[in-house]
Amino acid sequence: MKFSIVLILLTVINIPVFSQKERKYIRSGNKSYENKDYGNAEIDYKKALAVDSSSFAANFNIADAYYKQNKYENAEKQLTKLTNLQSDKEKLSEIYYNLGNTQFKQAEKLLKEQKTSDAIKKFTQSIDSYKNALRNNPSDKDAKYNLSYTSEVLKQLKKQQQQQNQNNQQQQNNNKENKNKGTEENKKRNQGQNNDADNDGIPDKTEQNKNQQNKQQNPDTDKDGIPDYKDTDSDNDGIPDTYEAGKNPEFPKDTDKDGIPDYRDTDSDNDGIPDGKDPDSMPETIKMSDADAQRLLQYIKEQEKETRKKINLKKAEAKKVKVDKDW
Repeated sequence: MKFSIVLILLTVINIPVFSQKERKYIRSGNKSYENKDYGNAEIDYKKALAVDSSSFAANFNIADAYYKQNKYENAEKQLTKLTNLQSDKEKLSEIYYNLGNTQFKQAEKLLKEQKTSDAIKKFTQSIDSYKNALRNNPSDKDAKYNLSYTSEVLKQLKKQQQQQNQNNQQQQNNNKENKNKGTEENKKRNQGQNNDADNDGIPDKTEQNKNQQNKQQNPDTDKDGIPDYKDTDSDNDGIPDTYEAGKNPEFPKDTDKDGIPDYRDTDSDNDGIPDGKDPDSMPETIKMSDADAQRLLQYIKEQEKETRKKINLKKAEAKKVKVDKDW
């Protein structure tokens, strides 16, 4: 029987066996499986293996019982063992197909845990398994769909990781530049060439409003008793002045053009969300953020829907096999 699980289709077989006792346990296991009692199905398949450890049906179906219980590592180990014990192409195709599903689920779990590199490895293994399924049975439409779908997910994930790597490198470069700049500023300050008491890159004379006589001199924006020119977070929004000042701190950034520079403005883009709570105002993170991970997982779900639609449309063209499909 083939069961629909999200996108991935899981193959469960029921083939003739020679031992009456083994057949009894496998039938009992299949009945439990159909009733979604996967724990008892696993027990019955293990009993069948105790009678005949070489039983293909018992070995194969116990892997599916593991899968249904989210024991993906056990399922992968079981199916990998079967690939080394089988030479029949049809059986090998079914084994590799389910192996690909198991590896896909592990990759999805790793992605949720933000283990991006490990997820990429598992998605790659899943793709290899689907390819092996097709090498042994080129007409398997389900394997073709899953291969195409997983390849697209991996493409998007690698694109996301590449962007993150670029962000990381840019962040490292900025940190290095700021460190060197800070060292240079300290040298100039010590030599009396420049004044930046809080070392945020914004000259003291700018933060003191010395060039704007119509404005309050030596302001203390957040009223914490520390004047802005000595305060590394003048508006107390949790974002350092050195970041909010922008690329040219001598002329601090004013995103919403309201005459108040961002480092003194608690809602710098005037969107009604305080900067301290606004993701758009926060510095870029070094690792994949929760939002990025959620966007990628949402992409996966959307792709699943589209692929299932395609599968449903093609169902009438699928080859006749000795198993049922529950869509």
